[in-house]
Amino acid sequence: MNTPDQSGSMLTPYVRLLVSLVDDRQPGYARHANSVARLSCSVGSRLGFDESQLEQLRVAALLHDVGQLRVPVVHVGSRWDLAADERRLWETHPEHGAGMATALGLPADVALAIRGHHERWDGSGYPKGLSRARISLYGRILGACDVFDGACMGLEGTRGVRLTQDEALELLIDDESSRFDEVIVSVLREVIEDEQEIGALLGMCV
Repeated sequence: MNTPDQSGSMLTPYVRLLVSLVDDRQPGYARHANSVARLSCSVGSRLGFDESQLEQLRVAALLHDVGQLRVPVVHVGSRWDLAADERRLWETHPEHGAGMATALGLPADVALAIRGHHERWDGSGYPKGLSRARISLYGRILGACDVFDGACMGLEGTRGVRLTQDEALELLIDDESSRFDEVIVSVLREVIEDEQEIGALLGMCV
């Protein structure tokens, strides 16, 4: 399968099925993945991505944790309490996810984004320990949006505690020198602040 469906989208039934399968194992994943896709595309649009690039970014966001399907069920949702050997196994999921995207015939940038979304700006991430511009731009966008939405949902190192959007942004800003591309964090902050402003204006109209 190396062509888009008849609508011209890469959102084939195979992609939707994989999202559903991850959601079955990790309830809430579909909601999280759709939110990450929306945020990632908003950031990509502000960075000048064209429609084809935005579509690739959106599909990568939906599939960013699909590699979890290759990790034993016992590990899903418990990654903060893993032994060292279990942690190493968990950290293979971006590589598995990239391989699955390639097997689906999706563009190379989709696989690169999935593989790179847990890499860190300072090189301390996984699975490859890439740093700075060696991490694909798609992966840098996806990584920041994943952490932001995960923090808001209580998924990102908060052990079930949901952060407000402002608190989640502060989390990213505090870590941006070591973990994130500061340009991506800045643009994501603009996206969130604009959404908050629009939400406030709509609230005044009710």
